[in-house]
Amino acid sequence: MDSIKDLRYNVMLALYFPILLYAFSTFDLSDETFVVNDVRPVVVGERTVVLGQPFEAQAFLTVASGEGQELLGAGALDALGDSLFRMPTADLLAEEETERLVPYSGTFRFPQIGGGIAELPVEGAFTVRRPEIVAASEAAQALYRLSLNRIRIEVPGLEDRTLRLRTGGHVTEERTLTLSPSGDQTTVEVFLAGEDGKDDVFLGRKSFVTIEPPRPEIRVFNAGRELRNGDNLPRARAMLQFRFDADEQFRQRFPSDARYAASRARVFLRRGLTASREIGTFDLDGGQLVLTRALREGQPGDRVLVQLEGVVRINHAGRAIPVPLNQGTRSFGFTLS
Repeated sequence: MDSIKDLRYNVMLALYFPILLYAFSTFDLSDETFVVNDVRPVVVGERTVVLGQPFEAQAFLTVASGEGQELLGAGALDALGDSLFRMPTADLLAEEETERLVPYSGTFRFPQIGGGIAELPVEGAFTVRRPEIVAASEAAQALYRLSLNRIRIEVPGLEDRTLRLRTGGHVTEERTLTLSPSGDQTTVEVFLAGEDGKDDVFLGRKSFVTIEPPRPEIRVFNAGRELRNGDNLPRARAMLQFRFDADEQFRQRFPSDARYAASRARVFLRRGLTASREIGTFDLDGGQLVLTRALREGQPGDRVLVQLEGVVRINHAGRAIPVPLNQGTRSFGFTLS
């Protein structure tokens, strides 16, 4: 049995040995050839970075010797040490761009076995995008007109960097703004503060619509008793006290902007089925309307109509801002008794 195996081995050797000799005779080893067990350049880094945040990637190379490797970056790509790439991103986007794919390349240099230096290219790409600008506002994504709105601006990914916020010609490095807009829209421009004498980097804009504060509820009292439309009003004590109750949520968030007042009232009297006639316009004193003298000619069962005028909201700056109310909201009717 062993003789048969030996015979087979000798036959195989006779057939293939000439072929192997020919293959080695035609394999050319130049002076630049190096011998390694394994060469694997690996770059590990973020695939997406926000504008202003530096791109960083670790570059690794596994070689047989593993000693003396050197890392080189091309263009704006810097090599820090023998394994770290870094590229600034502040200038990579034009103002109208939102994102861009940025290719990069570098070179690994390392000694060859037998002398000489070999170079191995390393390349990749990452996406730089304009960051999201996040606003934490007491009025969500809207601002109340001529009210003390406080907004905090954050830029995820740049929490530890200095921002400059510009709105209405005012610039601040504080991330919390106090705004009291009068127009229909307010825009905040956000910049990353330049370092080492460099210009600021424009990051983006955040816009807010301006809305009117919610209308107050108007309540009417006579001698401490709340009156409803149609209730009796004593002719001998025809005194009305108007109270303005601000929207509760608005009052809690904007206490210095939730005060209301009315300056005057128009009063009409109607007897029986006759048409109403105006008996005068009267000033309010601290929200109180005294009609005792004006209604001395009235009779029980007559109808009294009171229309408030000059309703204003007193804001944080002491400014009186007209409150647009429809006629039904500011009109109240009572029956003389």
